[in-house]
Amino acid sequence: MDPLTLAAVTGGFAAVKSAISGVRSALESADDVGAIAGHIDTLFRTHGAAKKRIKEAEKNKLPKNKWAKFVKLTLKSDDNDETSLANVAAAKLAEKQQEEDIRKLSLQIDKRFGPGTWGEILEAQEQAKVERKKRLKREAEERAEAKLQGRTFWQKVLIETGKVIFVILFIAGMIAFIWHNKV
Repeated sequence: MDPLTLAAVTGGFAAVKSAISGVRSALESADDVGAIAGHIDTLFRTHGAAKKRIKEAEKNKLPKNKWAKFVKLTLKSDDNDETSLANVAAAKLAEKQQEEDIRKLSLQIDKRFGPGTWGEILEAQEQAKVERKKRLKREAEERAEAKLQGRTFWQKVLIETGKVIFVILFIAGMIAFIWHNKV
């Protein structure tokens, strides 16, 4: 991986590692489940953000303009080679370390709160994601419907205003016609 991708990987995993240590300390010291839940939420958010940063970094690893390509080719640095053993190994080891830390954390949570607790947490998180997607979709549909209703309202107002103006002009024309024929 190139240095930008590697930095994204290791930076994202550092945040996840920090969140894992927060959950562990909360497990050891807190009787308040809310504190543990807050740290687990942080773990999920940082884990998701780390994955997102990796995808973005891999997507953007190629230079975008001619000047950046020229500099990359001119430097010919092995550090920029995404296939170098050091870069690939560092990224894979960081990823495996994160997976191992999360697995150990799941065992600690299951030990503290009973077997299957971690699985229930993951299922609840997935359910919450599904419900959030449904809610966001429903809200988007409601906004689209409201926009359509607003547009329909103003179309009706415009049509009715046009009718009123037509009637007024027709009456004014009739009055002008009658007045012109009287004179």
